[in-house]
Amino acid sequence: MKNHKWLRGVLALSFAVALVATACSSRDSEGGSSDSSSSPSDSSGGTADETALELASPDDCTSYNGTQGVTDSEILIGNSLPQSGLFSVFDQVRIGIQGYFDYTNANGGVQGRQLVLKSLDDAYLPERTRQNVETLVGTDGVFAMIGNVGTENNRQAQQYLEEQGLCVPNLAVSTGFPGFGDPEKDPWINNGLPNYALESIAFADYLASNKPDAKVAVLSQNDSFGEAYVSAFETAIEGTDITLVAQETFDPKTETNPQGQVTTLSGSGADTLLLGVTSLPCPNALKSVKDSGWAPLTYVTLTCSSKVLMDIAGDAAEGTLSTRATYDPADPSSQTEQPVVDFKQQGAAGGLSPDSLNELNVAAGWNAAAYLVQLLEASPELDRATVMNTAWFQEKVSFGLLLDGLTWTTDGPADPFGINQLQFVNRTGGQWVPEGEIVDYSKQLEEVLGN
Repeated sequence: MKNHKWLRGVLALSFAVALVATACSSRDSEGGSSDSSSSPSDSSGGTADETALELASPDDCTSYNGTQGVTDSEILIGNSLPQSGLFSVFDQVRIGIQGYFDYTNANGGVQGRQLVLKSLDDAYLPERTRQNVETLVGTDGVFAMIGNVGTENNRQAQQYLEEQGLCVPNLAVSTGFPGFGDPEKDPWINNGLPNYALESIAFADYLASNKPDAKVAVLSQNDSFGEAYVSAFETAIEGTDITLVAQETFDPKTETNPQGQVTTLSGSGADTLLLGVTSLPCPNALKSVKDSGWAPLTYVTLTCSSKVLMDIAGDAAEGTLSTRATYDPADPSSQTEQPVVDFKQQGAAGGLSPDSLNELNVAAGWNAAAYLVQLLEASPELDRATVMNTAWFQEKVSFGLLLDGLTWTTDGPADPFGINQLQFVNRTGGQWVPEGEIVDYSKQLEEVLGN
């Protein structure tokens, strides 16, 4: 991709809120205030500067069709994720996206157009994701993609699009891989989940305050997902008394139960465990920890914290830590929070079942779709490059199930990750119980990633 260029004019002033006047957005410790309703008409977005950088340019594309998939009546959106196989739990993301689309369409759609979702099964296999994206873009003619699951999967998708010279927004991908937050290198993809490095930074910060001499063991997947957690954690504990005493990895494509790795780690003398793991291997690892008699302070990834996976872990998950940026719709203590009330009402109107309304992965899909809707509404034009540039410069946007006091802000290369705030939760009595306040880790993230 070429380096960014200055826009040749000022973006049209048709956003839902006034544009702010400075180029660099600032985050206060509570993320500012904004309406947290998940209604499509309630979210607002804009750029961080009227003369924002044009990061996504048609000049970067061998073949550019800015309005492919957009008609007077429809906007066609694509999605690839595992609907079968070991990681099929993430098909719940698709259900959440479809539910929000159905709710939005029943309320007038987006700019008078109905949202149509075309979703294909990749069984969490990167090569199939690549094939799916080729089909979605080349055959089905989607305008953009939303919520594609998996780090390696999205890397394959982006590699295909770049090789073909195609510029297609790949929005709110269901991964927090830090490499998807580099709009100067690839401005056509952005994260939908909190940066994985952010979680490791938060856990290191938590240990510095609560267990400053922790001896940490790490179990991680031997892929980009796991490496992101390990690398950020190693950097975050530099200069502290926290020590990394043991590391083990496993192949998520072939191993569903890393019991042997857990046994090795349990003999390391570690009193703390970081699980850079997702899907079924995560609850299996927790059960192996419990069966071994080892009782470390354990952190599980945000992607492991869903009700489905925690129910598999059962009492082996008790006392574990995780973080959150959104409300858990199954959490009894959150039922009166307005975003949860809206989700339950609007989700039911969108056809979601009672079980789906209590599933965190469904909520993740709902959030991704809510993000997309507010972005399309905020964009001056329904053109791929315009939508993508709008995505890179948004100020304190609230949508979906984001925690009260937490908002989405991006400022191009200076601040490419929409969420830099997290709150810790503790698994207690089969539920995630909030622990402490929302904390902004923007400064630490910048230091670790070297932005």
